[in-house]
Amino acid sequence: MNDEYNRKRLEQAARCLKVLAHPVRLMIIHLLGEGELSVQELEKAVGISQSSVSQHLGLLRDKEILESRRVAQQVFYRLRDARLLQLTLITRELFCRME
Repeated sequence: MNDEYNRKRLEQAARCLKVLAHPVRLMIIHLLGEGELSVQELEKAVGISQSSVSQHLGLLRDKEILESRRVAQQVFYRLRDARLLQLTLITRELFCRME
């Protein structure tokens, strides 16, 4: 039973890491590490169309990485668990460091 539980948790972790394996989604996670942002704010910061940002946000929300709330016509996103930022910061340090 314990092995089955661990396997399920590892499969879930692998699915989440797979979703994170995209430069735009990593940037979104990094930006949301500084606080909640609207779709429009993310669009400007990332530099891609609103529809593309929304698709990336949808994937991240579906994997329970992000949470959202609606205020009138705007949707705001935040990290579901701030510890996720630590993971992306380590990734950034390992792979994006300027030598």
